[in-house]
Amino acid sequence: MSLVNSLVFPLILLLASTSVFGQSEAADESRIIGGQFASMGQFPHQVSLQLNGRHHCGGSLISETMIVTAAHCTMGQSPGQMKAVVGTNDLSGGNGQTFNIAQFIIHPQYNPQSQDFDMSLIKLSTPVPMGGAVKTIQLADSDSNYAADTMATISGFGAINQNLQLPNRLKFAQVQLWSRDYCNAQNIPGLTDRMVCAGHPSGQVSSCQGDSGGPLTVDGKLFGVVSWGFGCGAKGRPAMYTYVGALRSWIKQNANV
Repeated sequence: MSLVNSLVFPLILLLASTSVFGQSEAADESRIIGGQFASMGQFPHQVSLQLNGRHHCGGSLISETMIVTAAHCTMGQSPGQMKAVVGTNDLSGGNGQTFNIAQFIIHPQYNPQSQDFDMSLIKLSTPVPMGGAVKTIQLADSDSNYAADTMATISGFGAINQNLQLPNRLKFAQVQLWSRDYCNAQNIPGLTDRMVCAGHPSGQVSSCQGDSGGPLTVDGKLFGVVSWGFGCGAKGRPAMYTYVGALRSWIKQNANV
């Protein structure tokens, strides 16, 4: 988990050989990783969204047929090209369940330039059997709030170093929610009420490319969706998460949860 320089970018994994985000910053691997490998079943809601057979983005299972992810993970893609893998902490182990996707429901106010309203729902073609290493996650309430310095958990199959190396194994880390006043003081452009910023002031823990769309949880509830950042683990710069509470009514209207 973690990546590049001060350019703002969505935390999506690029499969092309040349990154549009510029040169990666030098950093030792332990600084970029900033997390631990998850055990089987530790994050039963975690989804790997795979595009043409390769990990593309993360997601969270919120019902037997619905996944929450980031809008930039589905924008411009076809449901027929993407599949959802659930119930595994190791993408190379072959122990997950793979499901076809029937529909993308992208938030109608999503802005690709600002990443505001960066949320999408994915409807699966068939229901996911629940139990064991596969369970849904409860959503944060629309009136949920948080205190600065609240600790949250992020998880994902995203890159672990500046070469965008994917671990195939699920990782997780603890990050600190930053107050809106603090984030505004860092001159973060485009911060809206649909965004939550979180990270470690030292830049040692962060989401990275490939973690997009994955969960940020507080007290076991889905509080945010990995959206964009300034570089994985950049000192003094947080990663940005789409605030689930702000879009709770839209999720309920379209996913009935």
